[in-house]
Amino acid sequence: MCGRATLTKNESDIEERFGATFYTEDIERYNPIPSFNIVPTHPLPFIGQDDDKHIQMGLWGWNVPFGAESTKLVINARLEEVDLKKTFIPSLDHGRCIIPLDGYYEWIRNDKQKIPYRIILPDGELFSVAGLVREEVDRNGKFVKKLSIVTVKATDDIAFIHDRMPLILTKEEEKTWLDGSFEPDWKQYYSDPGRTIKKKYYKVSERINSVKNNDADLIKQDDSPIYIQQSIFD
Repeated sequence: MCGRATLTKNESDIEERFGATFYTEDIERYNPIPSFNIVPTHPLPFIGQDDDKHIQMGLWGWNVPFGAESTKLVINARLEEVDLKKTFIPSLDHGRCIIPLDGYYEWIRNDKQKIPYRIILPDGELFSVAGLVREEVDRNGKFVKKLSIVTVKATDDIAFIHDRMPLILTKEEEKTWLDGSFEPDWKQYYSDPGRTIKKKYYKVSERINSVKNNDADLIKQDDSPIYIQQSIFD
C-alpha cells in the first residue's frame, strides 16, 4: 500500500516539471506545499483527464460506504482490481489522474517493530504516481475532489520493505494514463516485473510515525543502528 508521502518541492518546480499551472485560489486555500509527511485526508495536487493544463487540489482518500450506516476511507486502488470493483469502475475512463510526489514512506515490520524507510528516485526528483479522482459531497454540502493512489506489486529492489508500491509513471506513461479510455492490458504492462523504474531508499527517523510531525528533519537519513528486539524466552 501507500499511506504516507512527501512533496517537498515548491509550486514553481511542480509547474515546470509537469507543464501545468496551479489555480491561485487553490494554493491560497490549501497551502499544502512543502509537506514532509502527507497522510490520508491531507490535500494533494493532481492533474486530471479533464484538464491537463492545470494542477488541481484534492483530498487523499475516498469515503466509501461500509455497512448500513458507516463509511471507510479508501486511500489506495490495486491496479489488479480497478476494472473489477464497482467502487473504482466509474472513475476508470474519466477519473484517472497523476499525482506529483518526490517520495513516499514504507515500514519494515519485524514482530512489534516498525522501521521506516523513505523511497525516492535516484536524484530525489519529482515523479508522478497514477491515481483516480472522484467528487464527493462533504458535510457542508459542497463538492470536494477526492483521490486514491493506484498501487502495484513492489519491484524486487524494494519488496523487502513492503510488498506493494504506488504505480510510478514515466513522463511518457503519464500521457498515456491521462489519455482515452482505460485499457485492460495496462494491468499486465504496469505490473510487469521487468518494468523497473530506478529507486533509492534509506532509513529515516521514527518521528515519521506520528502524523503530527511535519518538518524537514523527517526526510533526513537516519544512520543509527537497527536493533532487532528479541524475545526474553529466546
